[in-house]
Amino acid sequence: MNSNDKCCTFAGHRSIIERIDDELYECILDLVTNKNVSCFYVGNNGDFDKLSSKTIRRIKREFTGKNIKLYLVIPKMTTTINNNKEYYEELYDEIIVPAESDSAHYKSMITIRNKWMVDKSDYIITYIKTEYGGAYNTYKYAQKQDITIIDLTNW
Repeated sequence: MNSNDKCCTFAGHRSIIERIDDELYECILDLVTNKNVSCFYVGNNGDFDKLSSKTIRRIKREFTGKNIKLYLVIPKMTTTINNNKEYYEELYDEIIVPAESDSAHYKSMITIRNKWMVDKSDYIITYIKTEYGGAYNTYKYAQKQDITIIDLTNW
């Protein structure tokens, strides 16, 4: 990654009830083509994370010369990921377990992992429809950081 390249992360609901595929694609495409974003941190906790990963993989296929990296960031290594390591390694460039979340109490692991992703990113794409829950708390944390927030609900 070149020093001018930027990173992006995501915060959104576990369940998505409306189609946002096109909006998310256009948003990520803009970051890749106009903002030098080549590093993407995603979780593995629901529909928005899965859609974000799928969209980034699509853009990686379309822009092979951009050296786009997709990182799966999990709060703790799980048996599922260990037992299916080859599958996950095909989907992601790297699996990251932040030391801060790995050693945390299980009830705070995801929150700590989310803060880690925000702290490492220049942009966050959000899709939040409620004012409660983990995604909303991540959004509120991002508002206090030096990060550009792109709200897909208003895209």
